[in-house]
Amino acid sequence: MSLGVGIVGFGVAGRQHAAALDGLAEAEAVSVLEHDPTADVGALRRAGSWRELLSDPAVGLVALCVPPGGRARLAVEALEAGKAVLIEKPPAVSEAEIERVTQAATQAGKPVGVMLQHRMRLPDAALVTDWASPATTAILEVSRFRPPAHYRRADWRSDPAAAFGGIAAHLGVHYLDLACQLLGRPETVRLAGSRELAPGIDTRVTGLVEFHTGATLAFTVTAESAVRTERLQVLGPARGLCVADGTVSTQMGDTEQTWPTLATPQLRRAVYQEMAEAVASGRPPRRCHLEGARGVTEILSEVARQRVVMA
Repeated sequence: MSLGVGIVGFGVAGRQHAAALDGLAEAEAVSVLEHDPTADVGALRRAGSWRELLSDPAVGLVALCVPPGGRARLAVEALEAGKAVLIEKPPAVSEAEIERVTQAATQAGKPVGVMLQHRMRLPDAALVTDWASPATTAILEVSRFRPPAHYRRADWRSDPAAAFGGIAAHLGVHYLDLACQLLGRPETVRLAGSRELAPGIDTRVTGLVEFHTGATLAFTVTAESAVRTERLQVLGPARGLCVADGTVSTQMGDTEQTWPTLATPQLRRAVYQEMAEAVASGRPPRRCHLEGARGVTEILSEVARQRVVMA
């Protein structure tokens, strides 16, 4: 039986979710809640209100594609209504919010996932390798040009309370999350510098993360360069892993391997397949679980806090 999905918010992210569900056997979009009456939702049925969507028996999973500042509260309400939840990235603006959603999920007995789809790129062989040690260091660079007009396209994008920041929270989040999947939870975050388009909306962030495992990560995320790149290089004493523009390569001793590159829309479909399996089994999703987002949320929260101090 296909899992019915109610999509909340039909901006860029909501449309990407709908595209991921199109033709998928395991799940299908059955309802959309979008407050903008001019938004084109195609043939999808519109819900009249949040309460109407939550009371719809055809909706088994609520996909939250609203701005980050409101996601956790809605996730708790959806769980209390007996729905599974998939949260667009970043899933929360603090670890305390993740904890509240986790407790609600436990009480409801429903799974919660996050649309951090790049986790699907990591081969199992990389995930079972122990990267987390004081001997491991990593470098991350994410560059995607965003003109100032991008942040004026929707009111929430220039509101730090709703947006949770700028380029770091909205594009850096994916590869910062990959680093946390491999290196563990951060212990300290030191912001070396940042630039902002408006208070709380960063366009360039540089910093250093020290993990509880002793591993380190140097990172730069920028919206100011015309060069487009996403790259995470993890360097251990006898092995390394590189994710460069979606392609994963590993070197384990003398053995080098490049893994098949999957397009981002395929990864989103894989997240929905994983969520359908989680709902059927009653267990958390295998890769895109909320628990795994604590690390990147801690990094982004600390970036936001230190950005205010430095301003």
